[in-house]
Amino acid sequence: MGMILKAIKKIIHKTIPAPKYLKDDSWFGPAVLSAPQMSIKEAYEHAIYDNQLLPEENTVEPKDIHEVIYNIATCSGKTTTQLNPTAVGDWQSGTGWEQFR
Repeated sequence: MGMILKAIKKIIHKTIPAPKYLKDDSWFGPAVLSAPQMSIKEAYEHAIYDNQLLPEENTVEPKDIHEVIYNIATCSGKTTTQLNPTAVGDWQSGTGWEQFR
């Protein structure tokens, strides 16, 4: 019976982590931020401005999400395989397991 009660307590008890910083609230007014929270908020806003992150508010995943992510990943320069191509005609496959049998 002890295992069942422990399992139920695990299911019932849920924790939600606190946000890294508070956002302004229409009921409570502007959020009061500590210095570390301000730097986290500024870094987050800077990352959104530089298109390193997509804004989270009111977002719906676009149908071309893979293309969007690829463009974000490659807009800053060449990819690893473009900088250091493989020796066999830029062709890569597999994990290398059993490569030297």
